[in-house]
Amino acid sequence: MNGLHLPDPGEPRFCARCAAPLEQRNDGGRGRPRCPACGWTYYAKPALGAAVLIEEDGRILLVRRAHEPVRGWWTLPAGYVEYGEVAEETAAREALEETGLVVSIDGLHGIFAGFGDPRGAGHLAVYYATRLSGAPVAGDDAAEVGWFAADEIPAEIAFEGSRKAIAAWLARSGERVREPLLLRYAGAGPAPPVLVHIVIENPAGTTERIVYEEGLNDFRTTGWVFPEPLPFHYGWISHTLAAADDDELDAVVLGEGSAAVGAVLTARPIGALLRSDGDHKVIAVRADVPSVYADVADVRERADIREPIESLFRQISDVAGWVGAAEARAMILSAQRDRLIRDAEAADLRATAAATTGPRSA
Repeated sequence: MNGLHLPDPGEPRFCARCAAPLEQRNDGGRGRPRCPACGWTYYAKPALGAAVLIEEDGRILLVRRAHEPVRGWWTLPAGYVEYGEVAEETAAREALEETGLVVSIDGLHGIFAGFGDPRGAGHLAVYYATRLSGAPVAGDDAAEVGWFAADEIPAEIAFEGSRKAIAAWLARSGERVREPLLLRYAGAGPAPPVLVHIVIENPAGTTERIVYEEGLNDFRTTGWVFPEPLPFHYGWISHTLAAADDDELDAVVLGEGSAAVGAVLTARPIGALLRSDGDHKVIAVRADVPSVYADVADVRERADIREPIESLFRQISDVAGWVGAAEARAMILSAQRDRLIRDAEAADLRATAAATTGPRSA
C-alpha cells in the first residue's frame, strides 16, 4: 500500500493540540499531516477488530450484516476493539451481541489485514471459540445467523479480513474451491472496492474508440469516433462482470496524468453514472499520483465533475442519474462476486469434462 493514496476517514485537518490548520509534510517516507505551529504530527493507525470462529460439526457460524457497508453480506461475528478492551474480550462480547451465544475463547486463528473497508484500514484478530450456552439468534448488527459447511460458504463474504480468515479455515478443511474464490476478491485492486485496478482502453484525449480484443490478446480501434475528445481516461475494472453487457465493469478515471493504452491505474471510486441501458460507469479518482480531486468523497458533491461526463455519455445513451461512492463500491463488489462465480462455474465445467473424457491414450 505504500505509495498509494489510501483514504483515511479519520485524518484531521486541524491540530489536536492547538487547532492550527495542518500541512502535509514528508515524514519517514510518507506524507503526514503536521502542525506548522506546534509540530504535532498525525500518524494514521489501522483499526483493530476481533472476531470469533465458532465451529460445530464441521460448520462455522456466520452473520449476515444488517447495515452498511456491505449490508446483506456475510461475515464472522466481529467488531472493533474498544479503547481499554482486550481483543479476546471483544471477540466474546461480539459473539454474544450478534449471535446470542456465550463462548469461551480457545486460541488465536490468526491476524488478517484488510484495506477495503471504507471506514478505514484495519487488522482482524480471529479467535477459535466454543459455545458454552445459548442458541444462535441474530442481534445488534446482524440480520441473520447461519451455520455453513466448507462447501456451503457463500461468495458474499464482507471485508477482506473475514475473507482471509475463512479462506484459511477452508484450506485447513481441504476445501479447494471456495478458498481461492474468496481470495480472488483481491484481484480487482490493492484494496477493493475502496481502491481498484482500472485497465485503460482510451486515455484522455482519445478520439476513436479502442477496445481490448480477447481473441487477439491485444487492443484495437473500432472505427467508432467519440463525439468529442475524451476529457478523462476510460477503461474497465479488472476481475469484475457487469450484467448489462456480460463484460467487465466500465470506469471513468478523472484525466490527471498520462496513461497509455493498456495501462493499469489504481483509483478510488467516488460514484457512478447510471445509464438507462444498464451499462453504468464507475467514476474514480487516481490514487497512484497526487490528485487535485483527493478531497472529493462523492461525485454528487461536484457538478463540475459530473457535467462533462454526463454531456459526453448523453450523446451515446440515455442517462438515468447518479449514485454516490457507497453505491459505486457496492456495484463493484457485486460485479466482483458475479465474475468469481462465473469463473468458478467454468472451472467446474472444465473439471467435469476432463473427468468424463479421462486421460488420453498414447
